[in-house]
Amino acid sequence: MANKVYFTNKSKLQPDIQKDAEEVFQSALEQLDFTESAAAAGAVNKWVAEQTEDMIKDVVDAKSLNSDTRLLLINAIYFQGFWETPFRTRATRDRPFHVDLNTQIKVPMMSMHDVHFRYKHSPELKAQFLQMDYKGRQASMVIVLPDEIEGLGAVLQQLAAGHDLMAELTDMKSTLLDVMVPKFKIETEIDLTQLLPEMGIKLIFDDRNSNINMLTSNEPLYVSKAVQKALIEVDEAGTKAVARTMIPPEMPCCIRRPRKFKADRPFVYLLAAREFPIFLGSYQGSEFAVPDESDSDTDQMKPVNVGVKEQLAK
Repeated sequence: MANKVYFTNKSKLQPDIQKDAEEVFQSALEQLDFTESAAAAGAVNKWVAEQTEDMIKDVVDAKSLNSDTRLLLINAIYFQGFWETPFRTRATRDRPFHVDLNTQIKVPMMSMHDVHFRYKHSPELKAQFLQMDYKGRQASMVIVLPDEIEGLGAVLQQLAAGHDLMAELTDMKSTLLDVMVPKFKIETEIDLTQLLPEMGIKLIFDDRNSNINMLTSNEPLYVSKAVQKALIEVDEAGTKAVARTMIPPEMPCCIRRPRKFKADRPFVYLLAAREFPIFLGSYQGSEFAVPDESDSDTDQMKPVNVGVKEQLAK
């Protein structure tokens, strides 16, 4: 995680604000000439790309910067993990994915058989839970798979109503499974100037009464633009396509029939680190999808990408 405050070269930060930025939020500080919008945007975007290994780019548009711009607050989070038990690339196949009861597409499905993962079924959410650890077991991805093809909406409604998702993870048990999950990449851009007011955060966007006082010039400030960009990529190795060879765990001596976990319908995914959620979204298809030739209505077979925006908005 990296934070940075960019502020105009026409003024200075209040001493207490600068101290908090450096000591409390561990944020770097840099002055920019926002009147040179292209150069300023280029500097910000270069820093974000460097902090995220080039996975997130073009956070700031030069058109959004001008002579009235005074401050930019930038936060970049980058996570790269490799599965504790990786999928084999050669086992990935294009398989059916049910967007809804009437729409089926094909997506690249990763699969593995006779493996142990933490698993449970939640009668309250009417969904299966699968937890796949990243190497080191300090972070994991949890997939919440509704029992029904069109069950995602009901799951999201219960989560929005306050259902404790993290509490569901406490009683998951190691279970022998056959696992099939999509390989996907989702990038979202959220306009926080629309989302945050819906959550009750309104004052900072008021150009007449924001109560923001951060510069020594005592200029009245307000937030005119707030954007969040996020990207998550899931493949056979982990969150990034980098080769990694690992020895699979030994199977127990006794033979048991594995449960099947087949994520062939819309689901919720959660990235957690040490039992704390750091990324939450939902998946309904992917840019890898190819039309199912058994369905002639090609317009109905276009995949739908749903990420953090939809989850937060609810």
